[in-house]
Amino acid sequence: MKVNIPRPLLALGMLFLAGALYPHGVETEVFSAPASVVRFWYSTGEAMAYADVKVFSPASPAVETIAGWTDRNGCFSFVPDESGEWRVEAEDGQGHKGVIDLNAEKGESGRIKKTAGSGPLWLRIFLGLSLILNIFAAYNFILKKTSPGRAASYAHQ
Repeated sequence: MKVNIPRPLLALGMLFLAGALYPHGVETEVFSAPASVVRFWYSTGEAMAYADVKVFSPASPAVETIAGWTDRNGCFSFVPDESGEWRVEAEDGQGHKGVIDLNAEKGESGRIKKTAGSGPLWLRIFLGLSLILNIFAAYNFILKKTSPGRAASYAHQ
């Protein structure tokens, strides 16, 4: 059974699908005084809730020192026990990862903001349009390959 979907309706559906597949990056923010609180969120503004977090200390940057999860607001806090550069990584298990390096000094308080992976707006628009065009190209390729008229023309050769 072949389903014939009108092309304007298909195009409208693809636009809605592209919105759901919108690529987005992860952004982070650190509040420190005396604990360091790191907040992870997607570039859409949604919190990176319950993501796995790993913290690496200045003394052993290759070995995970602290592990945990962000809360429902995308926040994770820890108290650095030594001065130096700490690395905090969060992964949501769906391919998004936020990484921030922060310098912790005794008695220091402040706010650091870092964007990781969101990219410039023109690049996100280009990638979104590319996704839509590739979906249409794949649809047309499949449609031409499964067309009954084309199969009949091959049978007569």
